[in-house]
Amino acid sequence: MKNKRIDLQWQILIGIVAGIVFGLLLNYAVSSGVNPELLGGVKQLFTYGGDIFLRLLRMVIVPLVFSSIFMAVVNLGAVKELGKIGVVTILYYVTTTAVAVLVGLLLVNIIHPGHGIDPTALESLAMHKGVPEQVAAVQAEGKNVVFVILNTLINIIPDNAAAAFTHGDILQIIFFSIFCALIAGLLGKKTEPLKNVVSALDLIMQKAVSLIMIIAPYCIFFLVCSLCMDLGFSSLAALARYAFTVIIGLAIHSCICLPLLVVIFARRNPLSLMRSVMPALLTAWSTASSAATLPLTMECLKNRAKIDERIGDFVAALGATINMDGTALYESVAVIFIAELMGIPLPLTMQVVVFITATLAAIGAAAIPGAGMVTMGIVLSAVGLPLEGIGLILVIDRVLDQFRTAVNVWGDVTAAAVVNTVEGRTVTRTTVREEETSAL
Repeated sequence: MKNKRIDLQWQILIGIVAGIVFGLLLNYAVSSGVNPELLGGVKQLFTYGGDIFLRLLRMVIVPLVFSSIFMAVVNLGAVKELGKIGVVTILYYVTTTAVAVLVGLLLVNIIHPGHGIDPTALESLAMHKGVPEQVAAVQAEGKNVVFVILNTLINIIPDNAAAAFTHGDILQIIFFSIFCALIAGLLGKKTEPLKNVVSALDLIMQKAVSLIMIIAPYCIFFLVCSLCMDLGFSSLAALARYAFTVIIGLAIHSCICLPLLVVIFARRNPLSLMRSVMPALLTAWSTASSAATLPLTMECLKNRAKIDERIGDFVAALGATINMDGTALYESVAVIFIAELMGIPLPLTMQVVVFITATLAAIGAAAIPGAGMVTMGIVLSAVGLPLEGIGLILVIDRVLDQFRTAVNVWGDVTAAAVVNTVEGRTVTRTTVREEETSAL
């Protein structure tokens, strides 16, 4: 009988569960006074194992951000050929992604899922990781929030692109990537050599993430075990609050924000639209992959939702690439949650950075397994937070991934409905003007 290889997602799940159980047992052993020197040595070994994984993630963040966002923008070159359809679609996607991030930030600041953990555990965790210099510097700048926000927005533009890459300034790298991609699009075929190089880099980085994920189950075990050893059983309660916050945020965005846009701009019943694409939404939820759901999404839009095939195919295909409402909302909640777990308060100015980075990182996310972990690292790095907190949110990431993927696809569907209506009105007005002209 041939040995069946366990899927990566199940390997990671096993590593997470084992990390939780082992970490909680070690936490109990620490509280019981069992040989502190031995337990300290075990924890240090686990820390090293987790650090290897985090260092590998940090290694690919900068080149992956540049290549994935550059290619995402360059590949929108075909949008120019579709005129208003492309412009309306992109504006819709950027707006809804920003709204999703805002919903997540508002909720996490109301619920505070990372609060309620033993202060002693938080203190030791913060001392171990160290308070990020960037957060401390912003807090020391004073109470002039408006000035700091404007300064942050202006500083998105790098005065030295090489320094931005060297120091890993994510927002400046994102701006530079978008800027270069737009210029490359304007120059057309003359920049094909550069596009080919960046495309190859993008493929290399995607493959690198895939290879890093091979050791993910073992390193995630070390990460989760180390965190649970520090935080104990209270971490599970915080994790439940975190999951509750994310799911409530996704529900608000998918059941209130997006349906309102459908009613206002598409003049359609959102419940009827949702029923018509339910097979695609259920497939997205079960597979946690908007790319794998794309053919079914297109079929539902055409045959069940009665969306023009040309518009439906274009909007859905573009949405599977750049529209990640659920992912963006999840990242904004997760970053604040991790900051609270680390005992590091994020001021309003840093939350503005989270808002901008989560929106842009979600748009440029690569459609590969493990990319969500990398984009989470991008947002954490942008506000100077340590990447170690990723290990704890991975405990429930798979379940939340199903919900946020369904919201991503629902966002694509609502966009198709809105663009279909807007384009229909445009065609109608154009036809009327043409008829009037011919009558004269």
